[in-house]
Amino acid sequence: MKSMSISDSRRLQMLEWREGILDTVLDTDTATEVDDPFAVSYLLLSPERFQVKAIYAAPFAMNERTQDPAAGMEMSYQEILRIMKLCGKQGCCEVKRGSCSYLPGKDIPVESKAALDLAERAMCYSSDNPLYVIGIGAGTNIASALLLNPEIRERIVIVWLAGNDFTESPNTYNVYQDVKAAQVIFDSGVPLLHVPCNYVTSHMLTSVPELESCLGNRNDLCDYLISIVKAYGKEHFAWGKTIWDIGAVGCLMDKDWSIREITTAPIITDELTWSRDYTRHLIGNIKEVNRDRIFRDAFLKMGCLEDRGK
Repeated sequence: MKSMSISDSRRLQMLEWREGILDTVLDTDTATEVDDPFAVSYLLLSPERFQVKAIYAAPFAMNERTQDPAAGMEMSYQEILRIMKLCGKQGCCEVKRGSCSYLPGKDIPVESKAALDLAERAMCYSSDNPLYVIGIGAGTNIASALLLNPEIRERIVIVWLAGNDFTESPNTYNVYQDVKAAQVIFDSGVPLLHVPCNYVTSHMLTSVPELESCLGNRNDLCDYLISIVKAYGKEHFAWGKTIWDIGAVGCLMDKDWSIREITTAPIITDELTWSRDYTRHLIGNIKEVNRDRIFRDAFLKMGCLEDRGK
């Protein structure tokens, strides 16, 4: 991708913490795992912080639910609609189908309704008032929008749950199934806040007893979230489930709920390793999230929905 003239000082300014309501779009492979529905719900139920403009369905495959990214994208699209209904948020924002395939090359965008929407929507924003793009899935929709319209790099902040901490391998689900898209995002120069899996959002661990205590018998959304966690594991005694994706939302909720650093953007190699070149552009990287504060806030919002039958 041809580099843009955005300076590190401008990039750092865009990565600074912002108070108030953030205009946001979410890119999510909602049906791939149980953590996405928690993140989607949390985002939709936090209007004091997020004005959700659109939700994009991301492709996924390479797991027991599907081996076809097109099928995974459609499953995610339908799951987004399900979660919106359970949250009482039908029609609150646009929902767009994303790519049916992964990025085939670093200069080859995959056109989809999601990518085209982001490439157009972001033009209404600026470096002083950016659109926040939260990514919790494979990166093709976001990378394609960057390739279709490179100018949006000066108008958006990407918050992407992608690889592990830079002391570990980037070989995580959101990266290894869609390597070229990950390389585009890290190489693009876009203001990027990387949210690692190990050993950051891996701390977002809960259990069936905790969920039943905090969310049990509250409403249909809570019942559904508990049920999908229960279905994920056969034995629930002394067993925990990581809700990775909720950390990408939680780190934007309150300045004190995460610790971040500024560092140079690493390179994702074709061999799925991090390579460091300390002359590259700067990005943000989350080093720690406050597990208890994020879950407490999310559970209170989920549990306070109108009770069934009222």
